[in-house]
Amino acid sequence: MSTPNLVRGGAGALALLLPLCATATTDDAEIAELRAMIEAMKDQYETRIQSLERRLAEAESRTPPRATAPSGADSRPMRAPVVHQAPTPAPRRGALSAANAFNPQISVILDGNYYHDDLDGEGSGLVGQAFQPSGGDHHDHDHAGHSHGTFDNGFNMREAELSFTATIDPYFDAAMHMAVDSDGNVELEEAYLQTRALPHGLRVKAGRFLSGFGYANAQHPHQWAFVDQNLPYLNLLGVHGLQDTGVQLTWLPALPVYTLVGVEALQGDQERFGATFGDETLESLGLDEAGDGPRLWTAFAKIAPDLGDQHALQFGVSFAHGDRQQELHAHTHDHDAEVHQTALDGDADLWGVDLVYAYDAPGYGGKGDLRLQSEYLRSIKDLDIIASAHPEQLGDRRTFTTDGLYAQLTYGIAPRWTLGLRYDVLGLTNSVGGDADADYGSSERWTLGLTWGLTEFSQLRAQYARNDILVAEDTRERFDAFYLQFLMSMGSHGAHAF
Repeated sequence: MSTPNLVRGGAGALALLLPLCATATTDDAEIAELRAMIEAMKDQYETRIQSLERRLAEAESRTPPRATAPSGADSRPMRAPVVHQAPTPAPRRGALSAANAFNPQISVILDGNYYHDDLDGEGSGLVGQAFQPSGGDHHDHDHAGHSHGTFDNGFNMREAELSFTATIDPYFDAAMHMAVDSDGNVELEEAYLQTRALPHGLRVKAGRFLSGFGYANAQHPHQWAFVDQNLPYLNLLGVHGLQDTGVQLTWLPALPVYTLVGVEALQGDQERFGATFGDETLESLGLDEAGDGPRLWTAFAKIAPDLGDQHALQFGVSFAHGDRQQELHAHTHDHDAEVHQTALDGDADLWGVDLVYAYDAPGYGGKGDLRLQSEYLRSIKDLDIIASAHPEQLGDRRTFTTDGLYAQLTYGIAPRWTLGLRYDVLGLTNSVGGDADADYGSSERWTLGLTWGLTEFSQLRAQYARNDILVAEDTRERFDAFYLQFLMSMGSHGAHAF
């Protein structure tokens, strides 16, 4: 049966049910049952339509004369069980669809919360500053004071995200995402163009964007299954993740198994991995600039076997290399209260492995849906001491190795209610080698969350976390944290990819 016939069939069935709802004098239980039937029919037809559209797109992508390219950003249906759908053909010149009838699509997402921890609000910052021998934030670039990871005890307005997405013409899509915090600071998170009609499954993205490294990196905060980001991402990549200006090339070959391969060349202006000194630090140390970009390179591959309409599985591997990694470490001596600084310069590598499994249950409202998501990251930095209060250390090499992983499970316990459990750890390996050797402990956290998705446009979430954070070489902070979050979406906001 064709997609239009399915739509007409679903509309006809709904039309027959609606008069019953309007004229029936049954009790509340029967009304609730009718509404449940309508919701179940909607979900059933939506899933069947998505399956047929995916099969059609895959068939067309294997036809050589028809060049295919991915559709616009975040354009795939939210409940589609497919890991990554095949690219859809570019529209004919002047063609207009529901996705671009209003060009651009504009949306605003409000993200606020109530937060409380045992450390008078200090715990929120500590989870993003867990001890690692290579230190924490190393740069002094201006990020407008905007942060996804720090809350005060009490009420917080994390951000209002303003998004514009559009199909420019048959050849390009474009998107822009800006975040405004409670202090009025505006940050450009993403602004990029994306090709629509390149042959052989190729696609180019250029501008400022979230890297395709890993899985969670490309997600905005409102897409997270929990209020805050996991420990490995927060501490190895920073609160913004790998977010930079550059170019990305991906290739989706026509294979029996979904396979996506991508490479990126990025400027190298990062918070942590790939961080370089800003003008203020360079001037104080009497050093030259890090050099021209691009300085950060990534490569990734994702594989997703076809498990049918209700199951989805994706496995990914990623690698990133920073040509320049610059850090400024501060330390004191037992006999001297003065703070001494050591500047290091070198390069860095980052490895990642990710696994995602999703089950789309036949029940309506997400009841029975299950999703398992896990990633492992490992950072290795080879740095030389280029400035120090101890001249005898100049030229010494340090190799810093820190890794981490997270695993999270969400399950639809009832229609529109989701229960989530997450475990994350940083520092399974947490060491420094080279001309100095030392090993340190790890930081870990357990998180439990309950999300109520009232509609597709509003979510309420309660979350509890038990934290055990290593804050210095031999100092730990153990504390509880509690969150109440709201997410509200206004305007036309496309569904997110798997």
